[in-house]
Amino acid sequence: MIETGSNRLKRVSASNLRGEIEKAMQEAILHGVFKPGERLVETDIADKMGVSRAPVREVLSALGREGLVVNIPRRGNFVVDFTDKDIEEIYSLRLLLEIGALKRAIPLFTAEDREKLQQVVDQLGEQAIRRDDFDALVNLDFNFHEYIFFKANHIRLLNAWKSLSLQMRLLIGITSKTYDQYPQQPKELHQEILNAVCARDLATAERALTDHIWDAQQRAMTGMIRFHPQLG
Repeated sequence: MIETGSNRLKRVSASNLRGEIEKAMQEAILHGVFKPGERLVETDIADKMGVSRAPVREVLSALGREGLVVNIPRRGNFVVDFTDKDIEEIYSLRLLLEIGALKRAIPLFTAEDREKLQQVVDQLGEQAIRRDDFDALVNLDFNFHEYIFFKANHIRLLNAWKSLSLQMRLLIGITSKTYDQYPQQPKELHQEILNAVCARDLATAERALTDHIWDAQQRAMTGMIRFHPQLG
């Protein structure tokens, strides 16, 4: 029998029920337990987790607002399934936001900031080569970029970035699986950005960031094909 996503969900306790369901569903989607385009059946999810349908319905609505779930009238809820246009929009917006963060963060960068981000880059390189923990790889990649937003000291810019965070984490998880032929590339791309930031060279940092985002966009488009082989 084929094991579906809902068969791999765990039961949750009664304390903070809604929060536990939402966390479990987020992780299931981000980890690929539920695939892009897969239907999310309330009754199946509720039965597997040992809860009623009401909190599951609330969580699916919340995940819809966060960009991980799409509700199609008269058909139900589905894991978001990115088209090439969706991916282009996400990455082009991400680039605009990150360039804005770079401009504000570069003058504020310190030796301590460089040390912290260098540790992230080094760990990213090690994890990309070991390839034994994609969650850690995704977190390191995401944390590198988010650090620059925190350093930019612009709350609304940070909030705009966070509004894309779950969709970006989902896409980073997809792109992280496409470096088989050149596992050193994630470290090299981030190292180039970091070197330029620490040298306070905005022009070089923008070029390196643009190259990185464009590469990630292409990888995301390629990575989505494995969920839809007929498009390849």
